[in-house]
Amino acid sequence: MKKLIIMLTVILFSQNLAFAQNAEIKKSAKSGICYSADSKSYKKLKDFTPYKTLNECVAAGGKLPKAPAKKKAA
Repeated sequence: MKKLIIMLTVILFSQNLAFAQNAEIKKSAKSGICYSADSKSYKKLKDFTPYKTLNECVAAGGKLPKAPAKKKAA
């Protein structure tokens, strides 16, 4: 019985890990901000919840990142 439980745990963990690596959107566990794969912060995030779409992330309480500040013309 223990072997079965351990095997199921390993299978479930590996599936969740694979899903997280293929996630299009990552919601930061600390800030709650939803980052897309083209964001500078996307690859740096280690503690996150994965989502397939930005809409799913926002519906789960995520926030959109702030738009970068525009540079003033000199």
